[in-house]
Amino acid sequence: PVLHGDRIYLTGQRADGLLVTLAVDRERGQIVWEREAPRVKTTVVDKRNNPASPSPAVDADGVYVFFPDYGLIGYDAAGTQRWATPLGPFKNAYGMGASPIVVGDLVVLVCDQSVGSYILAVDKRTGRERWRTPRPEATSGHSTPIVWRGPDGKEQILAPGSFLLTSYDAATGKK
Repeated sequence: PVLHGDRIYLTGQRADGLLVTLAVDRERGQIVWEREAPRVKTTVVDKRNNPASPSPAVDADGVYVFFPDYGLIGYDAAGTQRWATPLGPFKNAYGMGASPIVVGDLVVLVCDQSVGSYILAVDKRTGRERWRTPRPEATSGHSTPIVWRGPDGKEQILAPGSFLLTSYDAATGKK
C-alpha cells in the first residue's frame, strides 16, 4: 500500500481472481474507488507471490500500477483510466515483484526475468514508451529501483539486479 494525501492506494487479487486497484479513504477506511485490470493470461508463480504483488506508484498527477499478468496502467486521482500498456509475458519462476516508480514525467519499471530483462520508462500522461534498456546481466530480480540525484543534478535510477547494482540516466535510460 502507498499513502498519498488522504488516501491509501493498493493493488490486490480478489477471491474471484480479478486484479484490482483500490483507493481507500485513510480516515474512514472506506473504498473511494476500485478499478479492475484486464487479465489476459494466467501465470503460475511461486506460492509466495501473486499477480498483484507490486505496489502502486502515486504522485499528484496520478496512480500507476503494474500487474504482471497484464502490464502497466495509469489512472488519474479520481480513478479514471488514462492509459494501459500491455507487457510480457514474463519468464520468472518466482513471479515479478518490482514496483513502478515515478521519475519526473516518467513511470519506470524494472522487468528482470530469466531471459530478456530490461528497464522501461513510459510517459506518465500517455503510457507511451520513452525508452527501454536491456539488462542481460540481470537474470533474476525482484527489487524496486530508487532515484538518486547526482552531484551534477541529474537524476539516476539505481536498479539492483543479480549480484549487481546498475545506474541509469533517468532521461535516456543509458547506463
